[in-house]
Amino acid sequence: MTMKDRVKELRRVPASELRANPKNWRRHPPSQEAALRGVLEDIGFADAVIARETDDGLELIDGHLRQEVMGDQVVPVLIVDVTEEEADKMLLTYDPLAMMAHADQDQLLQLLRDTQFESKAVNDMLEAVANGERLPMPDLTAPVDGNAYTQTVDIPIYYPTGPQPAIEELTDRSTADELIGQIRQAELPPTIERFLLDAAERHVAFNFQRIANYYAHSSPDIQALMERSALVIVDYDQAVANGFVRLKEDIDAAFHEDYPYA
Repeated sequence: MTMKDRVKELRRVPASELRANPKNWRRHPPSQEAALRGVLEDIGFADAVIARETDDGLELIDGHLRQEVMGDQVVPVLIVDVTEEEADKMLLTYDPLAMMAHADQDQLLQLLRDTQFESKAVNDMLEAVANGERLPMPDLTAPVDGNAYTQTVDIPIYYPTGPQPAIEELTDRSTADELIGQIRQAELPPTIERFLLDAAERHVAFNFQRIANYYAHSSPDIQALMERSALVIVDYDQAVANGFVRLKEDIDAAFHEDYPYA
């Protein structure tokens, strides 16, 4: 089937003359704006926003953040010949289609190693990508008031990079050790002191990227113990069997017991 070409022309106009689409559902956090500014400073404007002609002027379909960032500067605009209904379909599907893509991690890591940016915001974004972290993206399940529940379980993915770190680099004990010192100076009864000392260990911060690096260089017996300690999860199904992610199942079961027809 031959697809219709809906692009009428490429026009350059001041960004401030473009109208925001009143139906735009995408929201752009400060981190995204900072990263975009970093890319624009490093590369320049090498893309085009998309708009359609209306009685009130050019109305954006894609490129709202770029329009905001560029101010009165002239930007390239792809003018598309679509109806309002078709524009709504485009507006609704741009980000979901992009989010369906899967990453070739080997290719991604190679590209990350070979590419350098001056902007800290861009580098922070790329570091999050390398670590498999969720980037600030619109939540398709969230209502307007933001009061949403989701059954999605997101497991961060860390990829080993570089040499094995020192064991002292895997955690930050500063907060825990300060609290432990205060507990010991309080001259409490032994039982409550032991309880509070155990509780203070919860304030040890774990650096899971470094833990992944340490795991990759460790012997099989140490790797097995790290897996049993849930410091790394290599096999998700095995993690379920060991009870590391059983809480979600327990919550689901309790919910359906209370609300069997939900």
